[in-house]
Amino acid sequence: MHNTRIFNTRRPRLLRTYIPRSENVSVIVILFAMLSLVAWIVTRQNDFDPAERDLPIELLYENTAPEIEIYTRPLELWVEPGQAVTAAALDLDPFPSATLDEDWQPVGRVKHFQADNLYQKINGEAEKFIKQGFVELSYVVLRSAADGSEIAIELFDQGDLGGSLGIFAEHAAGRPVAERQGVSFFTTSAGVIGRKDRFFFRAAGDRQSRAITDKAARLVEAFAALGGPPAAAAEAAQVPAGFALLRNRLGIAEADIQFQESNAFQYDFASRFWFGNAGLDDAARVFVHVADDPQAAADLFAALVDEQAYEYDQLESQGSYTLFRHRFLNTYFAVASDGRYVYGAEQLIDKDAADTLIARLSESIDDDET
Repeated sequence: MHNTRIFNTRRPRLLRTYIPRSENVSVIVILFAMLSLVAWIVTRQNDFDPAERDLPIELLYENTAPEIEIYTRPLELWVEPGQAVTAAALDLDPFPSATLDEDWQPVGRVKHFQADNLYQKINGEAEKFIKQGFVELSYVVLRSAADGSEIAIELFDQGDLGGSLGIFAEHAAGRPVAERQGVSFFTTSAGVIGRKDRFFFRAAGDRQSRAITDKAARLVEAFAALGGPPAAAAEAAQVPAGFALLRNRLGIAEADIQFQESNAFQYDFASRFWFGNAGLDDAARVFVHVADDPQAAADLFAALVDEQAYEYDQLESQGSYTLFRHRFLNTYFAVASDGRYVYGAEQLIDKDAADTLIARLSESIDDDET
């Protein structure tokens, strides 16, 4: 194997024994130039002519560029981070003033969301609210000074009574609904969900406690002050005809009335139907739809009759009234049409009850039209 030395034991040898004069001269010239530059900098210091280095003063006074408007944030009362915001420094609108009390105070300002940014707050649910006439969501978090618990409140302005009823019906499906001071609501393990007029609200605490339960009950009383016509749509101040028929004519409690904006009876052509508890059992319901004109009502009635034939046997058909019985469940479905109204009853276990309900609806509709 070849023997390779790692360390060189030989002394280095100077291979270059002569330096040319030109190289020595160039080194001297470079050294002189550097010394001259340093001397010039030291002697000059701040001795300079502004006319040579600065812009003329006249240019500073010439407004050649367009003005840029910069938003100036208005001054706000400073609050220690993590501390509650006092009511005097907070714009609580549209929440009623009774939302706050000595114990429960907001931890931040009220946040507002419109249809274009609603997904930022309730991503996955936004489309459901928008389909029901959503206008605005107001959101605030309250904190208890006693135990530090928090409760988040979402207040939805759904534009009209139908919109809030439709959303509330989806949340309250299968739950007992209470009514207090015009507010329909049901409680949860750590909050409350309810509606009043065009408003729908949800309040959820960060824990299950007596303080959260008591505050949820007080929120129901506070939200009794909600209501009035929305600023954007004066027509929302009018009570919908279908709702008025069920509540005023048939005497059905508002908590037992539901509204479905679309896909009623799971038919894509059936929209804007009002449903009310028939008072017979939990499943039996009466329904009303108010069309734009009699022809639209007649077309909807014909479409319902055609679709029901797939699952129901037709028992009676007299003009604008048809009675069906389900082939397997043996429940009755009755539907009728009168002018702009399409009405009826579903999931009835007694044929006589169907005839009675249709007669009551027919009489009430005739009274409204006269």
